[in-house]
Amino acid sequence: MSNKKLPENATKTEGAELARRGRGEISTATAVPHVSYDDLRHADRIVIDGLEVFANHGVYPEENALGQKFIVSLVLYADLRAAGEHDSLDASIDYGSVCHDVDGYLREHTFKLIEAAAEGTAQMLLRRYPLLLGVRVKLDKPWAPVGLPLASCGVEIERVR
Repeated sequence: MSNKKLPENATKTEGAELARRGRGEISTATAVPHVSYDDLRHADRIVIDGLEVFANHGVYPEENALGQKFIVSLVLYADLRAAGEHDSLDASIDYGSVCHDVDGYLREHTFKLIEAAAEGTAQMLLRRYPLLLGVRVKLDKPWAPVGLPLASCGVEIERVR
């Protein structure tokens, strides 16, 4: 190990992260126990746009019985530098796995409100993917039963670790 000194104002977490990088190691999310919404402005992003899921969410019994299409878009905030530098999926988040996890989660659970479906999806992703600093979940309901012509109704939430 080199005798390089870490900045004196570095927090314990930042110091651990800097030490890992100095040794050429791939860092993990354990180096980031808490993230602020402001931190997400500077984070790298993986974007998943327009994932179609057929699930049974809604206030009306018919929606729960028949099901309908939902469109999920995600922004996954993470530090992707090591993935880019090492060309390693282990240092990133597998967006294919994320898509299958979201599809499975929304099919296996039933919510009255899309707000609750979005919240549950965000929390599930933060639990399953330790490299996530935060996540933005946009959940659209193109067949929303409002009785008027519309392209979609939806919600968008952002959550941090």
